[in-house]
Amino acid sequence: MKAVRLNLEDRQAWQKLQHVLTSLASDYMDLVAAEQTEFKFEQQVLSIAFTLITSNSDRDRLNEFTQSIDRYFNRLQLVGVQRIEWEFYMVGEAIPVLAQGRDIPLIAAPAPLPTNALARNDNRRSPARNKQESSLSRDKSKAVNLVHQLRGWLVDPKTLAAARTTSRITIRDPKGALNAVRISAIAKFNDTIQWVDTFPWETWTKEKAQQIKRRHQRNLVRAVIEDVLIVGVMIIAALWLIDALSGPTFNLALLPKQHHDTNMTNVQYRCGSPAVSLKNYVCLGKGMRYDQVASILGGEGKPLGIDRKFGDRAVIVSWSSSDLSMNATFVDDKLVSRAYRQLTASK
Repeated sequence: MKAVRLNLEDRQAWQKLQHVLTSLASDYMDLVAAEQTEFKFEQQVLSIAFTLITSNSDRDRLNEFTQSIDRYFNRLQLVGVQRIEWEFYMVGEAIPVLAQGRDIPLIAAPAPLPTNALARNDNRRSPARNKQESSLSRDKSKAVNLVHQLRGWLVDPKTLAAARTTSRITIRDPKGALNAVRISAIAKFNDTIQWVDTFPWETWTKEKAQQIKRRHQRNLVRAVIEDVLIVGVMIIAALWLIDALSGPTFNLALLPKQHHDTNMTNVQYRCGSPAVSLKNYVCLGKGMRYDQVASILGGEGKPLGIDRKFGDRAVIVSWSSSDLSMNATFVDDKLVSRAYRQLTASK
């Protein structure tokens, strides 16, 4: 892991160090009072004082905390610091119950800028403008690099050769190409399953829980508002997904006792068992053949006559049951209209 260099003479670096160590202490809120942590930097010595909550603190837990501090400082390069000391005090006591420390290699502070470097130059642009332009230039350079990489990959002779080879194999042996795709997909799926099985879910969950706890400790009101918004968005997305995946609802009890429909749309509902019923009536779609309608309604219908409304080739065919009578009009073996009448009251 790359070491991070901090110059404690810099105000932002000093505040960053305090913030990180306070957050680290908040992970051990059962052991120390994070808000009472004190920092001091004098004569190349960095001193950190923690306040213990109870006198009979868990030694194993305390050792784990000190090891976490030690690991954190191993990743730092502190400029101008020769020794680091951390001490643990009880509330109201001036003598530490535990003190640890170590010497670190001294990194000299950078030399100050010459006086003329700080002189005002009207020809220079403002820092804000320089910062804005540098940010824009960095974003532009990233986008240009991505475009160049994509273009380089597309015109790469290896990519072109692989595309030609794949197209030839697909044309000569499409079945073999599909089999190769299937094998590759299975291998990717197995790799994904193996990654899911080997991923340290427990450690990841603990880290996320600690991050959430630190976020709540820093600003409880803001964290609660953010959590409520996130949960609300997830609920809305879940309801939208359920509505999109569920089929259309249709209450047969709301149908009138008589119905005549000449403006039928595509079939939207599943048919029931073959019979003359309201559910199967709804299932009939415009453009169905006679044999399809007969199979849905459970048998052959009875021709009634010609429907002049749809021309001389429009034939009316009737189906009936004990409680329902249904007529369907066909033109050139295509369903164009339907109607029904209930013979008895619906249950």
